[in-house]
Amino acid sequence: AKKMGISNEFKKRVKELTDEMAEINKTQRAKAIGIEPTTFSNVYNYGIIPKTPTLIKIADYFNVSIEYLMGLTDNDYFEKSKGGIVFWERLEELRNEKEISTVYKLSQEILIHKNNIAQWYKIKCLPLIDDLLIIAKYFNVSVDYLLGRTDDRISYV
Repeated sequence: AKKMGISNEFKKRVKELTDEMAEINKTQRAKAIGIEPTTFSNVYNYGIIPKTPTLIKIADYFNVSIEYLMGLTDNDYFEKSKGGIVFWERLEELRNEKEISTVYKLSQEILIHKNNIAQWYKIKCLPLIDDLLIIAKYFNVSVDYLLGRTDDRISYV
């Protein structure tokens, strides 16, 4: 899968959201959101897509979906999950629904290397946004549902 790396849509959306915080400077905006000032600067100035935990912090701060944040939809509706389910549990649930018994089989279905998938389980790391988009599309759910951020399965895209 091609790594997104930089996205003008993402940069534009983050600017729209954070420019409403105009009374405070960029360092203060980063602190308010809970991310590093350099990360905020990279996002704001260049549209560099950060790792998934940082994307989640930004989306949580503005109470929007990851798809909205990425500029993949203009629908800003988002309903936060009450449940506290995490990515690995959600992925298991979706795998079971589709009767995908092994990581290898999932790997074959979504064309993401089995070692990457195994890592998500083993060391509880989150996939990068590119992989999340592939998985969400495969299971026909939103990225936020996959991440456990919402209980709303419907993709906002």
